[in-house]
Amino acid sequence: MPHAIRPACLADAGWLAAIDAEVSFNPWNEQQFALVCGTTAGYRESALVAVEYNSVHGFVVFSQVLDEGSIHNLAVRSAYHRKGLGRLLLEAAVAEMIRADARRCLLEVRRSNKAARRLYEGNGFALDGVRKNYYPKEGGREDALLMSREL
Repeated sequence: MPHAIRPACLADAGWLAAIDAEVSFNPWNEQQFALVCGTTAGYRESALVAVEYNSVHGFVVFSQVLDEGSIHNLAVRSAYHRKGLGRLLLEAAVAEMIRADARRCLLEVRRSNKAARRLYEGNGFALDGVRKNYYPKEGGREDALLMSREL
């Protein structure tokens, strides 16, 4: 059964926190994910999940203000890396932004995250700049690469 992409619901918050804890150095917690899962009055972020056999294997969190979209977090369980789920989630989020009349999408990525950089570059994102010492890492901080693409 191939993965289905659907909007995240509040019951998914624990799955998302577990996935982020598995693959991220500085993961979001379940309460942070609860804010973007389903409908929360006044909150602008949304989340989509990749589901197979009732298990969530990846997610993307994004937002849109006027005609500008942003990817805030994208993660896939380690066991599902290099199987196209990241691309599927990214494309689904971008499609949602386009449906809502976004003209541009922005994101930040760790300089050391070569796999994510390849994913974004392969989907038309280009380097716009650098935020020095943006992300925490073991023993210090690392730069964020700012990327965007026209939609």
